[in-house]
Amino acid sequence: MNTDQLRLFLVIVRHRSLSRAAVELGLGQATVSDRLRALEAEVRTPLFERQGRGVALTPAGQAFQAYAERALDVLRQGAESARAASQGQRGQVTVAVTVTSGAYLFAPALVAFQAEHPGVEVRVRSVHSWDAPGLILDGVAQLALISGPSTHPHIESAASFHAKLRLVSGPRHPLAAEAAEGSAPSLARLAREQLLISYWGPASQAFLERVRAAGEGQTGLWMELSPVELVKGMLLAGTGVSLVPEIAVRRELAAGELVALALIEAGQPVRLPEWEITLIRHGSRSPNAAAKALAETLARVLPGLAEAW
Repeated sequence: MNTDQLRLFLVIVRHRSLSRAAVELGLGQATVSDRLRALEAEVRTPLFERQGRGVALTPAGQAFQAYAERALDVLRQGAESARAASQGQRGQVTVAVTVTSGAYLFAPALVAFQAEHPGVEVRVRSVHSWDAPGLILDGVAQLALISGPSTHPHIESAASFHAKLRLVSGPRHPLAAEAAEGSAPSLARLAREQLLISYWGPASQAFLERVRAAGEGQTGLWMELSPVELVKGMLLAGTGVSLVPEIAVRRELAAGELVALALIEAGQPVRLPEWEITLIRHGSRSPNAAAKALAETLARVLPGLAEAW
């Protein structure tokens, strides 16, 4: 049984005539008769009976009609779905994101993607930056948004972005009080404070090494913490100083709940590093259309989101 036979059956049902069905389909009447006989042989019962100059459905034909219509409809939907999937309008993609990039960058970008591709199912997994390449290599995720680059030989960068980092503390911290009086600490002074450290890429790591070197071995209690929400919780409680993405503390800075600190070295302002964000994927495995479409949306939308903050 094939689609040509099912279409022929339904055209005959509509016209109640083999000859008129032959005209619509552009077939010879003998071909129509042969195809109908083959279909009835497969169903193992007559589907039509002669009625005057035309034909009418037998009880078996009446029972078969609904299934023929449903079968063709399912096949049509399947073909449409396949075409949509090939164009990135349907399908599924899994993305691994860090907590900070997920909350402040990926979430609004995902809203934009879903508006453009409502038929694509996006699954999101929260990971640490160093775990994301493994998920891509294992085929668990097709894309990942991480801090810093990936150095794995089988992982490639689909796009990269930068966002501001700010050095912040709670308003009751001694450095915040000094900042209110117009004073800015040196790198050596910062080294002696309690620093809450998270990974924002190689540039931030190099900056922290510079701070450590300025302290000449005299450093305060440095704590590695993740995610940024935990860091913010400690800062809001009045503990420590931290280098965090501006997008994560914008509201707290505006409300005065956190204070942005400047640094001065040799009488000159110290430039802070930027948060390095990379969209990665498998280097040799071709992405499906849904993953390709999402990567294109992220590459287009994320730079504006990062700068807007």
